[in-house]
Amino acid sequence: MRRRRLGATGIELSVIGLGGAWVGHDPQDPAGVGRAQAVIAAAEESGVNWIDTSENYFDTGNEAVIGAALRSMTDSFLVCSKVAPTALKSGGASGFRPEQVRRACIDSLARLGRDHLDLYLLHWPDRTGEVPLADTWGAMADLVDDGHVRAIGLSNYDQEQIADCHTTRRVDVIQTGLSVVDYLGDREMIAWCGSEGIAVTIYEPLANGLLTDVPFHEVRDRWASSPWQDVTVYPELICLENAEPMQRVTDGLRTIAQQLNLTIAHVALAWVLAQPGVSSALVGSSNPDRVRSNATAGDLLLSEDALQKIDHELIPLTAQFAPRN
Repeated sequence: MRRRRLGATGIELSVIGLGGAWVGHDPQDPAGVGRAQAVIAAAEESGVNWIDTSENYFDTGNEAVIGAALRSMTDSFLVCSKVAPTALKSGGASGFRPEQVRRACIDSLARLGRDHLDLYLLHWPDRTGEVPLADTWGAMADLVDDGHVRAIGLSNYDQEQIADCHTTRRVDVIQTGLSVVDYLGDREMIAWCGSEGIAVTIYEPLANGLLTDVPFHEVRDRWASSPWQDVTVYPELICLENAEPMQRVTDGLRTIAQQLNLTIAHVALAWVLAQPGVSSALVGSSNPDRVRSNATAGDLLLSEDALQKIDHELIPLTAQFAPRN
């Protein structure tokens, strides 16, 4: 699989990364850890060389499962984790004061069974305003200087915040969302990051399962019965009002996919990877076969005609989606 250099760090990420949140959440469940091992092994065999997690995913349980799975595997698999400012429903948030950031990193290392993290990110901005971003970013830089972390970055931050951090200590990587149907307004920022030498990793490139061969209502039902049903994408993007325009988008992607003997997911992923500034796209699954299938998109290059059809015929259909809160 193709790899792209992560800023000036020397780290090379496979263009498809493994979204770890779906891998598991209970380290005391041997069967669950075994499934996580199978998923990570399938990813590695397919050319994927990194996994993304966070202390916030299932109140640190996701990190613990991934750590248990990785202990029996090669150390060459790269790991990205994140520190959160405040707990959401899933818990797991150490806070953004410098001493909290350091403690969070040390604790993540222990759960993951690593002596360093390859990538470490601030998961989302601190909305309380209690801790200046400069202080938190300084603590992240100290982690690199002390050898705990190889590269640091920001997840879910805007361009102004990224630029402010970048002037004091290089931002190696950002993480943001992008897909054919969502986060489209971030493309300008993503391209800007690329021009600044900041790597960009993408979450939700398949719009949480909407840009696949799975029917809209099945995706909606899966979310309704999942631990993630309270996050923004479920009540907003997967609302019933969006079923018809979303179907038109997936039908258009299916037409392109059939002409190329691909799946809808392959085309959607290849489109994301073709966007200026994008370094890698994260795709999560608990199914090893699906992980292998998704990984094949890492070697796909869509024609200019296919890219233009998506940009000029399919993306405009998103204007018909129900208004977001």
